[in-house]
Amino acid sequence: MKYLYRGFLPVLLLVLLAGLPLKSADDASDGYHNYQALTQALKNIVSVNTKIAKLQSIGKSLQGRDLWMVQISGMQGGSPEEKQALLIVGNLEGDHVVGSEVAMGMAEYLINGYGSDEKVTEILNKRTFYIAPRLNPDGAEAFFNKVKFEHSGNFKPRDEDYDWLTDEDGPDDLNGDGLITQMRVKDKEGDWIIDENDPRLMKKKESDTPLDELYKIYTEGLDDDGDDLYNEDGPGGFNINRNFPHNFGYKTKGWGVYAVSEKETTALIDFIAKYDPTFKGQPHRNICAVLMFSKFDNLAAGTGIESGTPTFPQPAQAVRAPVMGGMRMFMRGGRGQAPTTPQARPTDPQPKKTEARDESLFKAVSEQYKSITKIDSAVSDKPFGSFLEYAYFHVGVPSFSANLWSLREDAPARPAAKKTPGAGQEGQSGQTQPQTMDRSAMMQRFSSMRGGGAASSTASSNNDEKWLKWIDDKNEGHGFVNWTKVNHKQLGEVEVGGFVPYLRVNPPADLIPDLSKSHAEFAIYLASQFAEITMDEPEVEKLSSNLFRLTIKVHNQGEFPYVTAMGSRTRNITSIMLRLKFENENDMKLFGGNKRIDIPTLASGAEQEYKWTIISPPGKQIDITLWARNGGGTTQKKIVLK
Repeated sequence: MKYLYRGFLPVLLLVLLAGLPLKSADDASDGYHNYQALTQALKNIVSVNTKIAKLQSIGKSLQGRDLWMVQISGMQGGSPEEKQALLIVGNLEGDHVVGSEVAMGMAEYLINGYGSDEKVTEILNKRTFYIAPRLNPDGAEAFFNKVKFEHSGNFKPRDEDYDWLTDEDGPDDLNGDGLITQMRVKDKEGDWIIDENDPRLMKKKESDTPLDELYKIYTEGLDDDGDDLYNEDGPGGFNINRNFPHNFGYKTKGWGVYAVSEKETTALIDFIAKYDPTFKGQPHRNICAVLMFSKFDNLAAGTGIESGTPTFPQPAQAVRAPVMGGMRMFMRGGRGQAPTTPQARPTDPQPKKTEARDESLFKAVSEQYKSITKIDSAVSDKPFGSFLEYAYFHVGVPSFSANLWSLREDAPARPAAKKTPGAGQEGQSGQTQPQTMDRSAMMQRFSSMRGGGAASSTASSNNDEKWLKWIDDKNEGHGFVNWTKVNHKQLGEVEVGGFVPYLRVNPPADLIPDLSKSHAEFAIYLASQFAEITMDEPEVEKLSSNLFRLTIKVHNQGEFPYVTAMGSRTRNITSIMLRLKFENENDMKLFGGNKRIDIPTLASGAEQEYKWTIISPPGKQIDITLWARNGGGTTQKKIVLK
């Protein structure tokens, strides 16, 4: 770990500027904030200007840590709840700590810039920013442990192997280097062989591979509970960014596995949607878009949202029974159950892709993101059960996620193999570990096969090769633990090695200030795109002595529509309301129509014209109210019939 990021140059990585020098780091967590330091830093940032900033806890984590939310809103333009808002969330995955650092840096940028930076001041006087830097503080604390092990969950104890014990068989630091990597052992029943192009990598065996060249691969550790499985019931918990209700899957084993099962997930959903009796409504229904930092990316890796496929337990299989009395029967399960026919899995009714009418919005935002941040590509898996999906498919607002740290898709190919100083003749990481790999899911995949399994059907992935090239060429060979022999008390001689934990998830802290600044500028751009609902001056036409025609034109002068196409489906966004109030209800009557009109959606640049015919004595007044909760708030005008 001592030289984890030494000698870093920005050739392969997304977030770097050419020629940017980096300091050496003694530890991956150097320059990052643990929970205690993060809490104090947030208090210090907010204290700079308490007139525009407020720090509040929206709930407690499983282990009792506060889930901090920073509210920032300028002193002009109405209350924070009346202004349109951008919600920014980081560190939902426990190991993606960079998200919390960048989110906190953005809060500091906005607060410090108010009153001195024209763009910051202007946007804060029109918009509110809600920033939740670290939604998974329990999982993030593992980043600061003495022994490093990537863990995306929140450490809720689980009985992963159904032995009535919880978390009793986790990884162990066998070689004492403070890092949990991988271990490999020769086994004639193994599925892996050493990659001849780079002895640090493993690849799937060939059909003619000699048996004495085969390996099995495990996460580094012992069989602590004596069940012939290794690390199958390690630190428990749920990845918060897999726990939201849309497209939820429950591969995680144990009791209490369901959507929104975690306190952290509930706290964020409540913040967005919960009714507040003091406010007499939902105070945060003003949220018009979401920006999150996670291992998913739909800003540089692509545009829009396309859901992945969640994992579910296999349904009961129909069992074909013997012919009895000339009649064939189908039984589900086993004896004693009623005969039944096989049942197909129901079709999933959830939307899984961006609505066609919203695609241009996502594309335009993605192009601006690349222009502002200079991050033009990223690596990302498809999400499932994520906050990204929940915010778009359920809440109905445009939702964006930035990875912040991954390899360029166009990184140079790995050159011919060379021996790394200190490396053995054999090498390895037997797992395919893309940047967005969920470590807890990886452990389950390993432990699902007794005696050692494989993480994937491929090992020497393109990403792994690119990371090794960066380690060799730009990081002085540091970032991969070379294979070393260890005497394993159950398996005998094994070799331990692999990628340094967190290397491929969190960048060196030197990059965080630039990332924070560029993403704050992007957030300002994003908030400036919201719908702006306005109305022209009302026009009154006198038709006769006691008959008048009132005409009002309503516009959307913003770059975003008032309600996305998906928002129109979810119906979670409050409609625009246009209302007339007569000075005297007895003397003034509508000639047909209603005094209140609800406008569910209005495209960017669109105009709608509304007309009323009114029977009234001349000289009477009409109060006109235009209210758009997600489009600029309330506009009021008065006219006199004459």
